[in-house]
Amino acid sequence: MSYMTSVQIKATDTEGLAKDFKEFAQAEYIAAGAKSASMRQVIMGGDSAGLVAVMTRWDTIDAAMRSHLVNSNPKIAESMANNGVQIIARSLIAVSSERGTPEGPYGSMLAMSGQVAPPSEQEEMADHSWSLMSGNGVNGIRQGMIVAGGDRTGLWTAGTYCESLDGLMENSVKMFSDPTMQANMAKYGNQLVSRVMFRTLVA
Repeated sequence: MSYMTSVQIKATDTEGLAKDFKEFAQAEYIAAGAKSASMRQVIMGGDSAGLVAVMTRWDTIDAAMRSHLVNSNPKIAESMANNGVQIIARSLIAVSSERGTPEGPYGSMLAMSGQVAPPSEQEEMADHSWSLMSGNGVNGIRQGMIVAGGDRTGLWTAGTYCESLDGLMENSVKMFSDPTMQANMAKYGNQLVSRVMFRTLVA
């Protein structure tokens, strides 16, 4: 199992922040032990619209807990000040499955409530979901559970990465109308809590 940290921030200069992240901040996270580091911005998402999310992946919770120390790097601290960064929230997600590749200029993030399925069933359900969501410009899905996220702790997440949000939504309608998918959701009491749509700033 691996873990994702999601740091949500406001920035007065999003493009400047993304430029600095690509030029040096991303490498600092990798040097600190992160397996990946990316930056995305919510475009459609209610109160979350405009927020920037810095997503980093770690092998352990202990490693993820040290991720915030990267911000003490003088160059990164200067970038945060210059680009008007304000940290809004920080969450930890346990990754349960991944299909395809988490790449593309756009994507969506779903949050759902529900019970925890046995690991073997989680894999079967992930395979079935991917069979319905893949193609039509959809590149990959990463699913997990928020294990530390304030009042959102315990929610399931599904990040879907794509070339086209129109294609993603067409596939999503197909997935949620699928009888097997509906049966699985009913079995574990899954309810859609929220959806945001984002653009990729730095992959």
